[in-house]
Amino acid sequence: MLSSKSPVLVIDDEKDLAESIKGTLESSPKYKGLTANSAQDALRILEEHKTRRGGNHIKCILLDIKMPGMDGLQFLEEIRQKYREEIGVIIVSAYEDDEKWGKALHGKVLGYLTKPFNSAQLLEMVDAAFEGESAKEDLKISAYDKYFDKFKKYKREV
Repeated sequence: MLSSKSPVLVIDDEKDLAESIKGTLESSPKYKGLTANSAQDALRILEEHKTRRGGNHIKCILLDIKMPGMDGLQFLEEIRQKYREEIGVIIVSAYEDDEKWGKALHGKVLGYLTKPFNSAQLLEMVDAAFEGESAKEDLKISAYDKYFDKFKKYKREV
């Protein structure tokens, strides 16, 4: 039986951090946190939450980039092939170089949050992932704006 809380999958190879993010999610009455400590574990969890029509009950993923084996960007490519944009992805990573941002945005992520992060900001981003297409588009635009502002500033400094 499905919970009335929306499942959100946290994928991070740092187990303590994944559990901390799960705790932040579950501090809200809206979300049930699920954790995976590798991309392979996450693919298994997604398979367990498939709907009868080939979709997924999980509608939001919080994804780390740097993980052993399949990294977060490779995982993103795989789920985009399988689920298109049905599942919203928010990157939660300590890495924010130009290449990783570019690949994440090309993978149509909803947002990009850098570690350490503010719990309230994390919940705001997850809320937006569940508020409909307009809120999702606003989140994407915000991620693109942040990316372009950051790298325009970087290029001016170089």
